[in-house]
Amino acid sequence: MPKVQKQRAPRAQTSTEQKRARASRAEEEGVEMDFRCKRCEEKKIRCFVETSSGRCAGCISVGAECSLFVSEKEWEEVQAECERIELELAQAEERQALAAAESSRLRREFLEVKNRKRAFARRDLAIIAVQDRAKEQAEGSSAPGGTGPPVVEPPLSEPLADSGWLQADPLDSSFDYSFPLSLPVESDYSALGLTFVSPVVSGGNHVPVTCSP
Repeated sequence: MPKVQKQRAPRAQTSTEQKRARASRAEEEGVEMDFRCKRCEEKKIRCFVETSSGRCAGCISVGAECSLFVSEKEWEEVQAECERIELELAQAEERQALAAAESSRLRREFLEVKNRKRAFARRDLAIIAVQDRAKEQAEGSSAPGGTGPPVVEPPLSEPLADSGWLQADPLDSSFDYSFPLSLPVESDYSALGLTFVSPVVSGGNHVPVTCSP
């Protein structure tokens, strides 16, 4: 009876062969991405992604970690950076709001002080205008032909106004020949057509002296 040869079981593929076969299927069935993982970018090779695992054929063939999917570490780093920037932005906006409030306060105070300055100027100008009008009125009153008080002419001196003493007897010892300081001078008598007589004491007697002009 002839021997029946047993069929050998197919040889199991090594892990390397399995990776290569899987990579070949990924290239045939996978989708070529517009961007590449870091390894494919460095090797400058085409990057075909296996949709079931999210790894590319090149990384599958060598058993490398594929970076098509962002790693958890990178996600954590970018999330922390996003939160940091968001916090700084909120703080900057708060400072800006406080600065805007401070600017509004200073603007209001500036307008208040400016209004006070204008009020001071108007008050001083009003006082100056009153002073100018008073000065003009005073100058108009003292000018010739103005409305000032009338000028009073002094009266003639009493001896000149009353010339009766001229008819007195010069030999009369009872006659007082003392003249007041306000007597007219000789030229005044000449203008009146009179003879100026000056009493002169000689030996205790009054001597009339006639002075012709």
